[in-house]
Amino acid sequence: MSALARHHDALDRWVDAHFDDEVRYLQALVQVPTDTPPGNNAPHAERTAELLQAFGYTAERHPVPQDEVQAYGLQSLTNLIVRRRFGDGGRVVALNAHGDVVPPGEGWTHDPYGGEVVDGRLYGRAAAVSKSDFATYTFALRALDALSTSADAPALAGAVELHFTYDEEFGGELGPGYLLREGLTRPDLLIAAGFSYEVVTAHNGCLQMEVT
Repeated sequence: MSALARHHDALDRWVDAHFDDEVRYLQALVQVPTDTPPGNNAPHAERTAELLQAFGYTAERHPVPQDEVQAYGLQSLTNLIVRRRFGDGGRVVALNAHGDVVPPGEGWTHDPYGGEVVDGRLYGRAAAVSKSDFATYTFALRALDALSTSADAPALAGAVELHFTYDEEFGGELGPGYLLREGLTRPDLLIAAGFSYEVVTAHNGCLQMEVT
């Protein structure tokens, strides 16, 4: 087995060994509502920062000015950035996910904010998109941290940033757009939440028209 394959295998083993911890982390994320509208999402950012602190990560809090948030139609919004450098040089890879979700609607058979696990399935708003990505990204970074301190640690260069933002449902201008506008991050590559599992250079958009 090549050295690269061994390292990939070590990452997989670490994630598998800590799967129950990852599920509990996701449950805690689901249990704080982030319905948008109304968009009172700063409390979830605070809770996420607390959970990240327990893992040894410092989450930078970047609150969007209240007048901008209210003019946008939301109530509160704080974006988070976690920065982890693994060596000099290299590129910065940002992992972006959004914590805001549309309201749950009708027909739920489980508490949409309970994070209940039944028959191997976790029920709750954003259990699939995109608080699950918070959990995936956090534990991927933890696995990489564990690998970097192992006896046969590979030489790593570059950095990983976790971007946990709260404006996807309204268009992104106060989420990723705010981080870029304010010069808070300049990543070389971005992996966005979704189902493509690809590095992207842009996010698809939407055109809303009203015809009379």
